[in-house]
Amino acid sequence: MTGPNCRIKSYKGGRPIDLKGQFMISIIIPLFNERDNVVQYPTDLFPVMDRIALEYNETFEYLMVDDGSRDDTVERLNEIAGQRGDVIVLRHEKNSGMGTAIRTGIAKAKGDLIVTMDSDLTFRPQDVQVLIEAYRKTGADCVSGSPYLRKGLMGEVTPLRLLMSRSVNFLYRLLLGGNISCVSPIFRLYKRRIFDEIPVTSNNFEINAEIISKLLIAKMNVVEVPVPLLKRRHGSSKIRITKEIRNYLWLLYRIFRTKYLHQEWV
Repeated sequence: MTGPNCRIKSYKGGRPIDLKGQFMISIIIPLFNERDNVVQYPTDLFPVMDRIALEYNETFEYLMVDDGSRDDTVERLNEIAGQRGDVIVLRHEKNSGMGTAIRTGIAKAKGDLIVTMDSDLTFRPQDVQVLIEAYRKTGADCVSGSPYLRKGLMGEVTPLRLLMSRSVNFLYRLLLGGNISCVSPIFRLYKRRIFDEIPVTSNNFEINAEIISKLLIAKMNVVEVPVPLLKRRHGSSKIRITKEIRNYLWLLYRIFRTKYLHQEWV
């Protein structure tokens, strides 16, 4: 792929490499009461992903982690799994948070690489190709999709969500050195082995900020690529603003302790 969507911003030096080999990629999607989105997957998700897998000669597995849904999300997922051998359905008996669901997926992933995606597809499935392309060019430990790298990529986001996102990311950039444009998105590709080196503990939406903060503090190779963020088209957001503000503030404190006071992450 060529063009502006492949512009890469790196936060660690090192020579670019071109990785041509075949990889197994684990696609982790956490879900909670997402029935209306799941029924769109046979048309909106899998045809796009199958094309990418074929083009890049990759093998995908899909880890659909249901986080205690109270609708028929699991039933719809099981229907898909019955038709596709590459779909694995994992289930929490009770709702434990998006971070817990991602951690469950990481623990079960068999791939050399892991891609985390949102269940409502507000980050477009076709942009997984952008993540893979950047990884093949850089060999980065993490390729993070950012809607902040170019104007117009957040055109569908509501003003309130945009204000909150910009505020949170500004605070993280202050603590982490100001380079990374966006710390909170779920849309990323990781080397599987980094999770053997960096423990992840968050249970909620702040897990994405925790992971990228730990990677940057450990001076691992993180690159960002521009991707658009769309509005949700089905169902409702599961973010609870007061709870997430509290979680993000606690995470900021832990980053400060670790990076500047050289204390252990607690």
